[in-house]
Amino acid sequence: MSDSERGLAGKVAYVTGAARGQGRSHCVRLARAGADIIAIDACAPVAEHNGYPPAQPEDLAETIRLVEDEGRKIYAEQVDVRDLAGQQRVVSSAIEQFGRLDVVVANAGALNWGRLWEISAQQWQEIIDVNLTGVWNTVKATVPPMIAAGNGGSIITISSAAGIKAVPGCGHYSASKFGVVGLTNS
Repeated sequence: MSDSERGLAGKVAYVTGAARGQGRSHCVRLARAGADIIAIDACAPVAEHNGYPPAQPEDLAETIRLVEDEGRKIYAEQVDVRDLAGQQRVVSSAIEQFGRLDVVVANAGALNWGRLWEISAQQWQEIIDVNLTGVWNTVKATVPPMIAAGNGGSIITISSAAGIKAVPGCGHYSASKFGVVGLTNS
């Protein structure tokens, strides 16, 4: 491993939606760069008509194994990003264990399809709550302890190409991802 790949040695990274996909890959890459990991995922259905099956506890267990295979420590819990108090509890417990928090990756998201005039209010709200409010909850749970520690840090919010150019058939998803871009820019 090159020194540049260990550029996060001694740092701690918090990743949402960590059980699989992009979230898992963020965890593994950050661990490979030397960071210890705090990983959360709902590991349960988060939207009524989600476009893909939900992560399962065994998916999060696989992320744990992959991070540990990189020689790093990981604190992982099943927590939904919509649960601000749950995220605050995880952050507090993990900082107690690791002593710091340096990097935040607000990655968790949900996607489903439907024309705006045909989707249910529940379908609209679930996507907004996971994709936009979930990012705000993540920032709300992580930034105050990072500021209090005085170590600086990085916050990475994951949006989508649909947050720059709307995608037909999923206006609610596009709206949520445009919202993430706006939140990040502010």
